[in-house]
Amino acid sequence: MKSLKKKSTIILFLLSVSILGYSQYRSVSKISVSISENAIINENENNSNYKIELEFQNLLSLILPVSETKFFVFYDDEMVDKGNLESFTLYAISIYVEGTFIIDTNSDESKSIKISGITKYDLLITTIEVPFDY
Repeated sequence: MKSLKKKSTIILFLLSVSILGYSQYRSVSKISVSISENAIINENENNSNYKIELEFQNLLSLILPVSETKFFVFYDDEMVDKGNLESFTLYAISIYVEGTFIIDTNSDESKSIKISGITKYDLLITTIEVPFDY
């Protein structure tokens, strides 16, 4: 009888941890990242220095520590710069985080800029990486 009770308790504990982990994973995957501001800080004939502000929207009531955010800047489908944002805490609703990057410009023609990245969220027992593109 004791053995059955002990096994039931262990199974219930493992099931609870699994459900909690899955719900946290689903919650984190619903967080969105967008560019709220993109401005040229300075520009010369060889390159342009940009300021970027990313908005992380957390529509859940979870407070999540973000250990690292890596972003990559593509100019005309070629990676021209990359950067890291320092760790921060993502509260419910949204938070704005700033960064800078430099693009070498050798022509006057307009080209597309794409920003991709990976944000690492620290959860209770694991770290989840969530990619974003803008």
